[in-house]
Amino acid sequence: MTIRLSPPVARPFEPVGDACSIRQFRHTDFPLGMSPLVLVDHFVMTGPTFAPHPHAGMSAVTLLLEDSRGVMRSRDSVHNDHEIRAGDLHWTLAGRGIVHTQQPVGEAQLNGLQLFVNLPERLKTLPPATSLLRAWEMPVVQGDAGRVRVASGRFDGWDAPLETPEPLLILDGWLRPGASRLVPLPAGWNAWLYAVQGELGARARHQTTPPRAAPDAVPAEPSPVAAFRPPGRTRVASTRVADPDFAVLPAGAALAASADSEGLLQVIAAGAPVHFILVAGPAIDEPVIQRGPFVMADARALTQAMAAYEAGEFGQLRQESGVPG
Repeated sequence: MTIRLSPPVARPFEPVGDACSIRQFRHTDFPLGMSPLVLVDHFVMTGPTFAPHPHAGMSAVTLLLEDSRGVMRSRDSVHNDHEIRAGDLHWTLAGRGIVHTQQPVGEAQLNGLQLFVNLPERLKTLPPATSLLRAWEMPVVQGDAGRVRVASGRFDGWDAPLETPEPLLILDGWLRPGASRLVPLPAGWNAWLYAVQGELGARARHQTTPPRAAPDAVPAEPSPVAAFRPPGRTRVASTRVADPDFAVLPAGAALAASADSEGLLQVIAAGAPVHFILVAGPAIDEPVIQRGPFVMADARALTQAMAAYEAGEFGQLRQESGVPG
């Protein structure tokens, strides 16, 4: 088997304070893991929620979805001050340690995802840095199947102009009813697939190129997309179906896919439009020792990172001077 699919995992939104709700997925939710991801939060934020806080040993990546309203301000201890707007991607490389805060400015409703992306042990001591990719800088793949924004990595011949510590593909996509797309997965990569809106089908394709057919062979009938939502069925349960190569994600559910060798992941919409997020990258075959915003490969490194933060080695935020222009 080339690509293995985990059972889908559905999570509700949970309130965090008075101005934020979060739907959270952890790497421990998926039997195959979801490396290089450690955690994903889908958040809806309308007011200040998180005080300045540290990160180390990973990257904190924020993708604001296009229906966000208002501005998120991101400040950090390496003295960056960014405005994140609808559709933008903000990358905080924590490395050996950083302090940051990200808060709405004024009236806002921010709908987005924050990804905790692990770093391999050899990169956990990188100096901290941040970068901001504007929505208008992202390649958009438009076709009969729908629209896909390439927020990071390479897809369908297009490269996002964002430098990342390790390769990472981030797709923010829409599928029209009955449409599908194929996403290549190299050997040793994992993918995390999330249905933001609509019911999403996922099928593992174990060959990147179809076998050559005999000249007189009769083409096989393709699997009908409608088969994953029969007529009259109004809701798809977030459970694994009999076919191990196929899964259905209702809105708010996610799965992880693991590629033992090169293959394709097909994402499918049935009778209604689908909005999905796909994040894929090389799996990091190292232990994950996490305590809150610290992600290390062993307990000693975790203790050292926490001690460095307590000693003030991660720096501090500058005094606020208003929203940047």
